[in-house]
Amino acid sequence: MSSSTTAKLLGCDYWLVVSTPHASTTAEDIGAHVDEHIGWLLSLEETGSLLMSGPLVDGPEVRAGCGMTVLRAVDAAEARALAEQDPFVRAGLRSFDLFLWRINEGSVGITASLGTGTFRWH
Repeated sequence: MSSSTTAKLLGCDYWLVVSTPHASTTAEDIGAHVDEHIGWLLSLEETGSLLMSGPLVDGPEVRAGCGMTVLRAVDAAEARALAEQDPFVRAGLRSFDLFLWRINEGSVGITASLGTGTFRWH
């Protein structure tokens, strides 16, 4: 790849949190803490620390409590401190792995219609 091609890449760094439930964690355990978990995520969104988050719903070894979160943080220590506050982690239901993720390619499209109150993410 030429330097002129790589110069066009986005090159934004984020922290990818891959969460895995412990073997003993049940769907009922997750359900008991999901409201608190969502509240925690919304608070991260309000402060600008959350780019996106959601559960993994299919794939190898996916089950209740698997998820991914993309954080904005200045360094690994800050990202880890944020991820450790996840109510699922604090309740001992899951652990996480932390990765520095550099986003270079891709596209995002959002359509919001103010007149009809509709939203589309594509």
